[in-house]
Amino acid sequence: MENHGVMDKNIWTVPNGITSFRIIAGPICILLILSGTTWALWSCLFVMALAELSDFLDGYIARAYDQVSDLGKILDPMSDSIYRISVFVAFVSQGWMPVWMFLLILCRDIIVSYLRILAEQQIGTLAARSSGKWKAIVQSGAQIIVVGLHALYGSTISGLAEQVAFYSLLAATLVTAYSLIDYGTSVIMRLPRGNGK
Repeated sequence: MENHGVMDKNIWTVPNGITSFRIIAGPICILLILSGTTWALWSCLFVMALAELSDFLDGYIARAYDQVSDLGKILDPMSDSIYRISVFVAFVSQGWMPVWMFLLILCRDIIVSYLRILAEQQIGTLAARSSGKWKAIVQSGAQIIVVGLHALYGSTISGLAEQVAFYSLLAATLVTAYSLIDYGTSVIMRLPRGNGK
């Protein structure tokens, strides 16, 4: 019974609750973006701001109050992926983002998830890398810029605003690709070598 109590304590923490908000925020953003109204897009920006704030708060609280848990280490990157991919799905549905950009970003998250499993089996836990943090920052910036521009200009977005939206997404895609290469290289270089037979 004591072990069960410890497990509950490790799972039901404030940081994990904050992290879980991003899982909910993803579908909410999809519905608001697909609605397409100005009110919905401004509301989406508010939800996105809360999601980004939660991404900062969960880690800060977990470290400050010694509430780091094994579940949190899994839940945090999973919540990030679900939230950001959800927003990008809405972008593709609305024609705001080329499919190839979305597929590259999606593949990165899938491949890195498997790299984490491989690393855990062969070399130990794969620590977060700076490229992953930069990926998150650039992706969040691009998403906020794109939604913000469409909230301002609506269906009439064109010219400079349209180019800013496109190149913001392009930058996010390129940084994501670099992050994939960085994580892949870090795991492959540390894998145990064969005996040469």
